[in-house]
Amino acid sequence: MAHRFVVLVALSLAAVEAAHAGDPIRSGGNFGLGLGGGLAVSGLSGKYWLAEAHALQGVVGAWGLGRAGGSSLGVGLDYLIEMPTITDTEPVEIGWNLGVGGTLGVGGNGLAWAGASGVAGLEFNFHPVPIDLVLEYRPGVVVVPAFGAYLVNFSGHIRYYF
Repeated sequence: MAHRFVVLVALSLAAVEAAHAGDPIRSGGNFGLGLGGGLAVSGLSGKYWLAEAHALQGVVGAWGLGRAGGSSLGVGLDYLIEMPTITDTEPVEIGWNLGVGGTLGVGGNGLAWAGASGVAGLEFNFHPVPIDLVLEYRPGVVVVPAFGAYLVNFSGHIRYYF
């Protein structure tokens, strides 16, 4: 059964690569920097394109804004697979991505947090200037200090590419 799953994932990744053949990554460059956040980590957001359909996205800043116990230092890292473009007009391209990620947080009181999440993002990539605006659905779990599931969780990013 496990080998069927591996074959299915490999075929899916090959289809995504074929759909993106020849697409430019971003007009401004393959690295974007800006602001991002949600219920997990909020702060400085970056996205680095590894290839035409694969990217790493990270956020460094405050973890747990507005939650009991106050804010903490946090970092989040996601691996994203860029899916085929939904529509591409002159002012804006609308695309989407899927991925997985993890977050770590450390508080001044010595407590630590760790979690994982899925990522489903809707991207608005503007042509006149190399800026993206991303809205994400991020169902996730916290595994440290105690298990908790967060099925309704959203985040967003705005970044400039260079």
